[in-house]
Amino acid sequence: MVVDLYELTMAQAYFLEQKNGTASFEILVRSLPPHWGFFVMAGLTELESYLSGFSFSTDDIASLRETGLFDDRFLTFLYQGKPRISVRCMPEGSVFFPGEPIAEFHGPVIDMQILETYVLNILGFSILQATLAARFELASRGKPVLDFGLRKAQGPVASIRSARGAQIAGFAGTSNVKASQLLDFKPSGTMAHSFVQAHETEEQAFEAFARVFRDQSVFLVDTYDSREGIRTAAQVAKRLLDREKVHIKGIRLDSGNLAGLAGMAREHFDTEGLGFLKVFASGGLDEYLVADLVEQGAPIDGFGVGTSFAVSSHAPALDITYKPVEYDGRPTRKTSPGKETVSGRKSIERIQHEGIFVEDHVVSLGHPADLLVPFAGGERIDTVHTRLNRNLAGLAAACKRIKSPSPYPVIYDSGRQ
Repeated sequence: MVVDLYELTMAQAYFLEQKNGTASFEILVRSLPPHWGFFVMAGLTELESYLSGFSFSTDDIASLRETGLFDDRFLTFLYQGKPRISVRCMPEGSVFFPGEPIAEFHGPVIDMQILETYVLNILGFSILQATLAARFELASRGKPVLDFGLRKAQGPVASIRSARGAQIAGFAGTSNVKASQLLDFKPSGTMAHSFVQAHETEEQAFEAFARVFRDQSVFLVDTYDSREGIRTAAQVAKRLLDREKVHIKGIRLDSGNLAGLAGMAREHFDTEGLGFLKVFASGGLDEYLVADLVEQGAPIDGFGVGTSFAVSSHAPALDITYKPVEYDGRPTRKTSPGKETVSGRKSIERIQHEGIFVEDHVVSLGHPADLLVPFAGGERIDTVHTRLNRNLAGLAAACKRIKSPSPYPVIYDSGRQ
């Protein structure tokens, strides 16, 4: 029932005119957001779950009947039906580019029509989040990145999709406990300002936290004065080291001049013989700020990213489409200005030179090295992560720049580019 009404009204019209021939629908993304050079395929595990569990319940049928729009014969068809489709797609973790098909759904046109809405809902945001996570990983240059976005995500489902995108890209963990449970993804978190405020002093708060979490403790030092918080954290860490041989994990900076405060903290910790303390940063970070901090050489050991990641604030929507390219053996196309499609079923060939991707060719269906492969189900996350790393290694550095990347060519066999 997570479906646009017009999918069902069209499906009923097909049904009543006995028009249910085999169709091929193609998914592609028309354009890249500003400063993005590539996309990452994602969402296929959720897609598998959706397709395998697809059905209309008796309550669903009753609800549709109450609209007064639907014929009982069609409602019986919906109740008894399951999608009879096959899917070809780029495997999850594949890098792809605008204008090329990333998936093809093939089967009876009524099934194809009803699936459109939720398929695009799943893939659109999942692709955004996996791609954005990959950009954060490129920006951090190997320093750990954590998903802190649950509280700002657009609902629980979006937060799980964000966390899975983070996991695909190689984030070190997530604050989202439900995502950790569902995805077998390392949970990660420190403390909030409220914990510090609930104690009479910052020092008491740090001591209390350290008594419980010992060498896993990370102190949030910017509730009041960040520089004083850094010094207080060092005092508590030194006492626990001397008294109990406990090595506190580190501190988190959540506001202010992160580069300057990190430099002050690193110098102070090293001077005090606390070189083991890590400095983590969070608070309004996007991939551009992370890249700038790394470029400056700020002594930050890891990043927590929240709002800008979980809601994909710089690219909140994807221009993703699901259009028929063949019906009953007849090629179909759309010619609307700015929304044209190319008819016929297709394959994608990726040209490489010395291990680096050169260009993608969209050709007629049947190329032996087709990037679109039969979809059999979701894969292990380590398999997806490894594929993404291999794909990124094959992508030219200029296409991976965080700002002003070079465009990657996608060429149709007709010469269209």
